[in-house]
Amino acid sequence: MNEIGVAPMLTAINVPDLGPADGEFTRLQTRHALQWVPLTSNLLDWRSKGVQFSRYRVAAQAALQAGSERFVISHLPPMTAAVAHLLRLRRSPAAHLGFAFNFTSLPVGLRFKYLKRAFENVDQMAVFSAYEERLYAEYFDIDPTRFRRVVWTQQAPPVQKAVEIGVQGPYLCAIGGEGRDFQLLLEVARRLGSNVPVVIIARRHSVVGLVVPENVTVLSNISLAQVWGIACGSRGVLVPLLQRNTCCGHITLVSAKLLGLPVATTYADATREYVEGRRAVLECEPGDVTAYTDLARRLLEDKDDLQEAARAAIAQELELHDRRIWAQYLDRFIEERVSC
Repeated sequence: MNEIGVAPMLTAINVPDLGPADGEFTRLQTRHALQWVPLTSNLLDWRSKGVQFSRYRVAAQAALQAGSERFVISHLPPMTAAVAHLLRLRRSPAAHLGFAFNFTSLPVGLRFKYLKRAFENVDQMAVFSAYEERLYAEYFDIDPTRFRRVVWTQQAPPVQKAVEIGVQGPYLCAIGGEGRDFQLLLEVARRLGSNVPVVIIARRHSVVGLVVPENVTVLSNISLAQVWGIACGSRGVLVPLLQRNTCCGHITLVSAKLLGLPVATTYADATREYVEGRRAVLECEPGDVTAYTDLARRLLEDKDDLQEAARAAIAQELELHDRRIWAQYLDRFIEERVSC
């Protein structure tokens, strides 16, 4: 507090690893008045082989600007590690929140050692599931209190109407590439038969080396509104995760729920709180081609019941994934970790 009893405005230095520095996160409606300093790397750097240089350049900018009333929020583990190293080198007193702390696959070898040392200096790391709280604390042998769960939040994604994709009749779609079992997905499409189109929206490398059946269309590099326009025109969204310990799929699952779309996915510990108890979310064991084919057929055959259940749940899902939850999380971090 200052001499007239008014809390000073805090400065939050926002450092994403990918995406705009002044995105939705900087517009959170926190109780604490915040002045945002958005930092980002040069887009050309990300398209070249100089990604690591760009990351450390931005991390250095954050460390130079940090202080007792200026804290840092880094996004994704690589940027969190870079910022942590630079803050430690400067012996900065600034609080550091590592947001979106999530791994598609856990690091090993020299990378593991580098990251472990960095993460030991991070005040708090925000994960998107209770499973990941335990997983990362044990894997990196770091105090479990440094990890704190917060649900993924977002608004319903934009939807472009009447997207032309060149398929006839009812179809299914699969969205996303990280942690997905494409071999399973393509085998399911093959078993569904040539009269059931399946549209896969993912990076092209996701199916490289795999035999793509004639009833499968693979789309890449299309707008978010087109992605969800295609999904809304389908009978359901396929999210086949690789294993029980796969920590991916949250954004696709939440987006589908907010749009009232039925989903067929596979059991994963990191997505339990996102799908458990939902009538419109069908699940089976990872890697089970027969069971997952049955789920895909249910999306086609039970479309009316599943779509009705998915639409009925929209209001509840909007409440669960509202952005104010991140604002409350950030307020709590400020109260516990930032000097006011």
